Amino acid sequence: MAQQTIITVPSSDVLPGGEVILKQSNRFSPFGNGFVSLTPQAIIGTGKGTEISVGAGTTIDDKTEVKLNLTAKKVFKIKRSTRFTVGGTLTPSLTEGKNPDSMIYAHGSYLIRKTKTTLTAGGFVGGKSEMPSLTGVMLGIDQTIIPNKLRVVADWVSRDESWGAFAAGLKIRPEPTTSITTAVVIPNNNEDRVAFSISLSKYVGKILPEKVKDEPDESL
Repeated sequence: MAQQTIITVPSSDVLPGGEVILKQSNRFSPFGNGFVSLTPQAIIGTGKGTEISVGAGTTIDDKTEVKLNLTAKKVFKIKRSTRFTVGGTLTPSLTEGKNPDSMIYAHGSYLIRKTKTTLTAGGFVGGKSEMPSLTGVMLGIDQTIIPNKLRVVADWVSRDESWGAFAAGLKIRPEPTTSITTAVVIPNNNEDRVAFSISLSKYVGKILPEKVKDEPDESL
């Protein structure tokens, strides 16, 4: 998903209005015939706890497929440690004449401040080349090891479709505006291949006019 994520599950982090993150996500597998997936994207804060993102993913497998990845989410700050997030994604193919993949989700996140642990749980309705019709669950954990430097993260999405997988890895912040996420992704479907993921995110600041004044986002 082309947005701020734990690994594969959308996170409850949201950019203030007008602020932008540029992200390059890469996934590859050396197993079987192997594959490589490359997804550059831009994540844009639109104000009032919302953000959108636009990306284009190229997967090189036994054939090459290019898909747009369009997402939006809204984050409600219930209390200082609790957030509720709703969102959706639409993924039309640019190389194949078929209906787009789609997903709508909602989840809650709670920060245990004493241990600096964020727990996320929720559900989704998704569809492969069709309107959302298949239901499932998503879970995540984000554990801070060194504040603003190192976090251990893991998430799981149910079902055997391409989005269903367990992922675990590290989020590393070498400097304040740069984040690197590395992870292993284990699919729920035994026929799919275990893959490795690495993404680089760069916060580029406020480059769009802010129409709505947001409070600073205290990320969970």
